[in-house]
Amino acid sequence: MQQSKRVLLVENPNAGARDKQVLLNDLREGLLSAGFSVEQESEPEKIRQHINAASRSEEDTLACVICAGGDGTIGMVANWTNATTPLAILPLGTENVLAKQLGFRPDIRQLIDRIRSSKTFSIDAGEANGHLFLAVASVGFDAEVVRLLSAQRTGHIDHTTWIAPILRAIGGYHFPLIRVWTEGKKKAIHTRWAFVLNVPRYALGLKFVAEGDCTDGQLDLCCFRGGHWWNGICYFIGVVFGWHRSWRDTHVEQATSILIESDEAVPYQLDGDPGGELPVRIRVLPGRLTFVGSSPES
Repeated sequence: MQQSKRVLLVENPNAGARDKQVLLNDLREGLLSAGFSVEQESEPEKIRQHINAASRSEEDTLACVICAGGDGTIGMVANWTNATTPLAILPLGTENVLAKQLGFRPDIRQLIDRIRSSKTFSIDAGEANGHLFLAVASVGFDAEVVRLLSAQRTGHIDHTTWIAPILRAIGGYHFPLIRVWTEGKKKAIHTRWAFVLNVPRYALGLKFVAEGDCTDGQLDLCCFRGGHWWNGICYFIGVVFGWHRSWRDTHVEQATSILIESDEAVPYQLDGDPGGELPVRIRVLPGRLTFVGSSPES
C-alpha cells in the first residue's frame, strides 16, 4: 500500500516556545514542499473528530499525527489514536520528557525526514484507571504540586511557574500513608511517595530507574517511605547522584499491574496533568504506541 500523504498537525495553544509560530510555519511549509497535505487543529474536539474519522477509513489514513506541544499534548492525542497510528513530536513544552527519550528535537528538517522515511517503532504505554500515560504516573507530594499548578494555570508555564505550588505543597501536604500492591504479591508496600515509570527519564533529567526500558513490557515502580518535605530534598539529591537505590526507605521493582490506594484523599498525576484521587489501577500496555522514524536504541 502506498504511504498516506496526509498529516494532522495538533497544536497546543498553551505551549509557549518563543519561536513557536516560526517553527509551526516552517513545519507546515516543509511538509507541503515534501508533498504532504496538512490539516492543523488546536481544539480538542476537532482533533478527536479528525483522528476518529481516519481510524474508521481504510483509504483516507494518516501518515502521522504531529503533536506540537509538551507531554500533555502527546498524552491527549495518544488516548484517541489506535496502536498503529504513527505519532511524531515537535517538542514545545517545558520538560518534553518523552520527546527527549525518543530523540525528537525542535528541528524541522529532522522531523520531516523522520516522517518521510516511512519507518516506525513501537513503545509501551501505561494505563491508569483507563487513561493512558506515556512517561510517568506519580502519587503523593509530586502529584499535589501538579494539582495545585493546574488549579492556577492560565497559559504557558516555565520552570519558575512551579515555585509557588511547590511552596504551597510544602506548607500544606501532610504525606498520607499509601499502599502499593503489585501483581502476585500478598503484602502491600507501605510508602508516602510512588512513581510508576514507563521511560527512565523524568522531569529535570532525573532517572529514578536508570535502566528502565519503554519496550520491555513492564513498568518500573519506585517508592520512597519518608513522610516529610525535607525527605524530598534528600531523595532529589539521591536520584541525581544515583544513591537512592541503596537506601532502606527506597523500594524499586518491575511490574505489569499495580494498585495504589489510601484511606485518605491522595492525588495522582499522569505526565504532568492531574489524574484524580486514589485508588488508581495501573497496567502496562505493551507496544501500544507507534512513532515515526527509527528507534533511538537502533
